[in-house]
Amino acid sequence: MLLALASGTTISMAQLATTLYALALGVDDARLGIIAAMEPLGIALMTLPAGLLVARYGARRVYFAASMGPMLLNLVVPFTGAWPLIALTQGLIGLCIPFRIVSINGVFLARLAQIGLARAGWYRAAMSIGTGMVGPWLASGLIGTHGAVATFCVASASFAGMALFSRGLLGEAAPPSPGASRRTGGLHALFALAWSHDIREQLVVEAVNSATRALVGTYTVVLAIQSLGLTQTRAVALLTLQGAVAVIALFGLGHVAQRMTERRCHALGLAGGMAGLLALGLGRDAWSVGAGLAALCAGSSLLHLVNMQHLGRHPADKSQVSSLYNLASMTGAFCGPLAGSALAPLVGLRAVFLCWLPVVVLVALALRLAHGRRGATQARPAKLS
Repeated sequence: MLLALASGTTISMAQLATTLYALALGVDDARLGIIAAMEPLGIALMTLPAGLLVARYGARRVYFAASMGPMLLNLVVPFTGAWPLIALTQGLIGLCIPFRIVSINGVFLARLAQIGLARAGWYRAAMSIGTGMVGPWLASGLIGTHGAVATFCVASASFAGMALFSRGLLGEAAPPSPGASRRTGGLHALFALAWSHDIREQLVVEAVNSATRALVGTYTVVLAIQSLGLTQTRAVALLTLQGAVAVIALFGLGHVAQRMTERRCHALGLAGGMAGLLALGLGRDAWSVGAGLAALCAGSSLLHLVNMQHLGRHPADKSQVSSLYNLASMTGAFCGPLAGSALAPLVGLRAVFLCWLPVVVLVALALRLAHGRRGATQARPAKLS
């Protein structure tokens, strides 16, 4: 939990600092989307290899080594001075991040049976406290008082600190057995696992959920400053609201999700996403946009809880499950901002959220059909008997 909190704070602080630094350089909406998409692209490219390496060498060693890259690269960002170089540094940081994510997430999934499925959202909640509450305010305060260089130096120092403390915090994880690499079966086994019906559905939901979160997260500050006329501090307050709602939902909805059917959880979660996109696209003041963000975050958190509970019960190797889950998440996080960067010059910033709405509607319809088919196949033997 401590490592997840520190990780979320540092990553969010560096991301928001990068956005504000790019805005200060005069980068437009389309290029901001490209910059935001580069880190998820790097993460998506390395997530599957990360799962294999963590399964073979263990979470502690892989996490420590992977923290060195962001530590060094964050020192370079404030000296780039041009958006292509900023995008390049974000892509390189993204190549390192999946080894950290899979390490922590794999350990958490392995321990989920002991700590209880109702706490499936606690890892994401700790991350959300950092990404949505602590990180943005730290970045805004540091940039306002000390400038971009100091902010990126603090982020770099934080990555170094997490690398050191992870030696103890991840020390209780079970070491990989001598035959782990043979049992995991390489990429072929990962693809076979991803294609299995119970995993495939969760991965699609997570990809769209992540794309929606990333699209909204990338353009919320821009929307607040450019369209609503808010100050930087009030724009960051919207991100804090987003993080607060996510934390409350992830900590509080675990027992609720266990009592409801998966179908109902999916319906409520996607309905929250649709309501949020409508509010962001049509809202004309901070209150309506804030309400939309709250609905979207609550729905996204409920979808995450369902996925984590489902994956935590799955008998497959948890580092492999974690790598597939994070691949879906990062693929969505890459596609969301990239779609925004393509649409914003054509339709305008507000309409981007409305253009994304049909994607969420299609997923909702596909899930309804899938649940209906499963219900029919399960009911048929009962009628025959």
